[in-house]
Amino acid sequence: MCGIWALFGSNDCLSVQCLSAMKIAHRGLDAFHFENVNGYTNCCFGFHRLAVVDQLFGMQPIRVKKYPYLWLCYNGEIYNHKKLQHHFEFEYQTKVDGEIILHLYDKGGMEQTVCMLDGVFAFILLDTDNKKVFLGRDTYGVRPLFKAMTEDGFLAVCSEAKGLVNLKHSMTPFIKVEPFFARTL
Repeated sequence: MCGIWALFGSNDCLSVQCLSAMKIAHRGLDAFHFENVNGYTNCCFGFHRLAVVDQLFGMQPIRVKKYPYLWLCYNGEIYNHKKLQHHFEFEYQTKVDGEIILHLYDKGGMEQTVCMLDGVFAFILLDTDNKKVFLGRDTYGVRPLFKAMTEDGFLAVCSEAKGLVNLKHSMTPFIKVEPFFARTL
């Protein structure tokens, strides 16, 4: 299992906010990584890695040269990624099964992407070209995902609720953390 964490629209110091991501460090003991989103001073991804596949290119957020505007952080396993890769003749840059999400999204959008995936997963996809964030989760809810949102555009996402409960946002004194449930399309 890995731990995913992300903030979008934070108006507090990101380096202080990132300390919250360390509360899920037990989810990935092999490595951790924080990365600010280029051109967005108020967005950050955090990832705790349990290295199972692709020791070299498996760090996240996953970004590939073909889609420099897409940022992906995910946890889980996509069982049919090789079948989809072969069917659509996608050229992978990594050996990571989650890379299929980037290719499918670029090809047909998010609704088509989630309908094609078979597996147990939770993910956060940022499309900087269209200024959109997508959350996805397998319909059985095997991989957990929690979110915290405010009306002024702040969004925080994490594999566990405890990675979100101490976040601060100056416009809202209390941030409600709730599970993200996949919707059936």
